[in-house]
Amino acid sequence: MEKGLLSYSPKVLLALQFSIGGNIKFFQWLTEAGYPELAAFSNFLQDDIEAEQWLVQNNYHWLGIMSHAIDGDPRSRLWLKSNYHLANTMFVLACRKDDKAISWLKFMKLDILMNLANEVAELRNKQELDASYPYKMRF
Repeated sequence: MEKGLLSYSPKVLLALQFSIGGNIKFFQWLTEAGYPELAAFSNFLQDDIEAEQWLVQNNYHWLGIMSHAIDGDPRSRLWLKSNYHLANTMFVLACRKDDKAISWLKFMKLDILMNLANEVAELRNKQELDASYPYKMRF
C-alpha cells in the first residue's frame, strides 16, 4: 500500500500547507525544491484545471484523485482507501471536518496532516462563501 502524503517529510508538508494558504514563496519553494506535484496539487485544490492535467500527465494522478475525494466524490474516496495508506483517507475526511477522521489523526499523532486538513477546510470554506455571493459569479 502506497504511503501518499506520508512519503513526504513534515517540512515539505508544512510548505504545502502554506502554499495552499496562498503563500507564493512556499509555492515557489515546492517547485524549485523538487516537489512540483505538490505545487500542482495546491493549485488544483484552488480549482486550477491545468494543474489537474499536469498531475495526470506526470503520473501523480493520486493527488488529483485526492482532490476529488476532498470534494466528496465517493469513487475517489473508495479508490484512495483501497490503494493508499489509511492516513490519506483520514486526511481527506478531516478536510471535510469529519469528527472520526480528526480524532484518528490526533490519536495517531499525525499533527502535520491535521494542520494540512485544517488549511484545506479553510480554503474550501472560502470557496463556498465566494460562490454564494452573486457578484462573484463566473460567466
